[in-house]
Amino acid sequence: MKDIVFVSGHKNPDSDSICSAIAYADFLFTIGRYNAVPVRLGDINKETEYILKRFHVEIPVLLKTVKQKVEDLDYDKVTVFSKELTLKTAWSLMKQQNLKSAPVLDDHSQLLGLLSTSNIIEGYMDEWDSQILKDAKTPIENVIDTLDAGILYLDKNLKTIKGEVHIAAMTGEEAMKRVHENDVVIVGGDRDEAIEHLIKAKVSLIILTGSLTISEDLLKQCMREHISIISTPFNTFMASQQIIQSIPVEYVMQKGGLTTFSTDDTVDYVKEVMSETRYRSYPVLDFMGRVVGSVSRFQVLNGMKKKVIQVDHNERAQSIDGIEEAEILEIVDHHRVADIQTIGPVLFRAEPVGCTATIVAKCYKENHIDIPADMAGLMLGAIISDTLLFKSPTCTPTDTKMARELAQIAGVDIQEFGMDMFKAGTSLAGKTVEEIFNQDYKKFSFGDLSVGVAQVNTMDIDGFASYKAEMLDYMAEVAKDNHMEFTMLLLTDVINATSEVFVAGPRPDYVETAFKVELVNQQASLPGVISRKKQVVPVITEALAQ
Repeated sequence: MKDIVFVSGHKNPDSDSICSAIAYADFLFTIGRYNAVPVRLGDINKETEYILKRFHVEIPVLLKTVKQKVEDLDYDKVTVFSKELTLKTAWSLMKQQNLKSAPVLDDHSQLLGLLSTSNIIEGYMDEWDSQILKDAKTPIENVIDTLDAGILYLDKNLKTIKGEVHIAAMTGEEAMKRVHENDVVIVGGDRDEAIEHLIKAKVSLIILTGSLTISEDLLKQCMREHISIISTPFNTFMASQQIIQSIPVEYVMQKGGLTTFSTDDTVDYVKEVMSETRYRSYPVLDFMGRVVGSVSRFQVLNGMKKKVIQVDHNERAQSIDGIEEAEILEIVDHHRVADIQTIGPVLFRAEPVGCTATIVAKCYKENHIDIPADMAGLMLGAIISDTLLFKSPTCTPTDTKMARELAQIAGVDIQEFGMDMFKAGTSLAGKTVEEIFNQDYKKFSFGDLSVGVAQVNTMDIDGFASYKAEMLDYMAEVAKDNHMEFTMLLLTDVINATSEVFVAGPRPDYVETAFKVELVNQQASLPGVISRKKQVVPVITEALAQ
C-alpha cells in the first residue's frame, strides 16, 4: 500500500472545506493516484454535520499537526532483554542482530536500563573479584545455562549465588582455609578428597569440569548437606572464564538518567535532545511506557515528511500546524493565490468559481469517473453553502450547472435540501460567543497590518441581540491578543441577501471607510453584502492600503 496522503481543508472548516476534502480523497483513491485519507483541522459546524448525516458519511478524523513524530520514523523494532538475561546470551544476540545497544525491561515490561556493547566490554576490563556473582545476585539458572552444565543435584533453596567463586587447585586442607559456607567451587579433575572437604565447609555449589561425575556416596552426602552439584563439559580454565558471563545484564547495564523518547514526541524535540547527548541510539516508548524500539540519529535525519493535499485554501495561516515540515503534493482551491510555500513543484489547480467542490466534481467528470451518490450529495451541499443557494456574487454559471447535475445524482431537490441545510446550520441556540465567532473565522494580513473577519449565516439576525455585548467584548480581546487593527463579525441572512456587521478593536474607522457606513454602537447594516471573499476582503484591502 502506498504511503498515506492527508487531504485537508482549512482551519475552522466550513462545509466546502470538509465536503471537498472527503470527495477529493475519494476521487484520488478511486483513480489510484494516492492512498488518500480525508482529515479535518477543527470541529465541524451544524450545517456540515447535517450534510454528512443526510448522506450517511462519517466525519473525517481530526488531525492537529503534520509535524513529524517519532512514530512516523522508521525506527528499529529491536529485541528487548529481560534483566536476568546472561551476558553471554546478550552478547550473542547483539552480535547476531548487529546491535550496539538494547533496552532492558523489568518484571512489568517497563524500561529498567540500557545495555550496550561498551557496557559489556568495560565490565570485562574492570577488576572483577571472586564475589562478582554474589554481588550481581546471579541466578543459579544463569550459571547452569552459561556452562552448558548437567545437573547432578540441585537444592531447591539455591536461587542465587551467595558466596565467592573458587577453583580447587590445592590440597583439601589449604582449600579449607579459603573456602567458606555458601561459596562456589570449580573442581578440576578427579578430586574426591577435595569434594569431601568442600562438603564439610558447607559450600552451596560444586562445579565439576570436563563432564566428570562423582560417586554415589559423595552425591548422597551433598544432598544431605543441601549442596548443589553440576557438571560442565568445559575444562577448568574455560569454566572459570565462562562463569563470569552468567552475570545478569542488570548488573552492568546503564541505569538512571536514561534519555528516552515517546512515539508522540516531535522530531524537532528529538533533534534538540540528540544535539545535547552523544548516544548511538535511544529507547522509544509507547504511551503506556512500554519499550517498542530504538531510534538513531541516522533515522531521525532520514525521516520521511508527511504528505498533504490542500483543498479550499492556500494560505499558511489557514493550513494545518507544521505544514512547513510536510510535503504538499497538490492544491485545489477557488481563492486568491496567497503565501503558501512548497518544497518542490505541485499540482496547483485554482479556478474562479464559487466553490472548491465544483472543481472536484469536474475532476470526476474529466476522468470519466462515475460520481457516487453520497459524494454527489456532499459536493452539492458544499456548493449550496458557498454560493448561498446561488445568490452569492461569487456564484458562476459553472457552479449552478454542476449543482443541478449533482442534485440529480444524489436524488434531492435543490431548494428543499438547501433550505433544510441552512435551517440546521444557522441556529445560534445553545452556542457560546466563542463558538459563534470561530465557526467561520479567518485572519487576513495586508503588509504589516492584520484583521480578523468572521462570518455566520443565520436566518435569525434579530435573535443575536442577546449575544451582542458579550460578543463585542470577546472580539476586542481577539484583536488585542493578536495585534489586529480590528475584528469584525458578519451576520449574513442568505435568504434576504443582507448582512449585519459588528466591529471591535482599535481601528473601526477602517470598516466605516471601506463600506462607507457609520457604526452605531459598533454595528451597521450592509444590504446586499453576503460574500466575504468578493464583497468584504477587497474593500478592506483598499481601505488599509489608503
